[in-house]
Amino acid sequence: MHIENNVFKNIFNTVIDIKGKTKDNIKARMNIVLFCGRQNMELLNDGVCLEKPKTTFSLDKKKTIISFL
Repeated sequence: MHIENNVFKNIFNTVIDIKGKTKDNIKARMNIVLFCGRQNMELLNDGVCLEKPKTTFSLDKKKTIISFL
């Protein structure tokens, strides 16, 4: 029961893109680009800080509200 709950929460938080609850962090993004070759998920460096672009599997606020209604 607890394993299913944890897996559901991790997937749900990643898809909804809840800040602080998602497993999509800087180290994960570096590994995805390195091992999977996904250039669209590469970190953007503007000289001051690293920025994570929006992922293709996460929903924006409009899609999230519509899907739950």
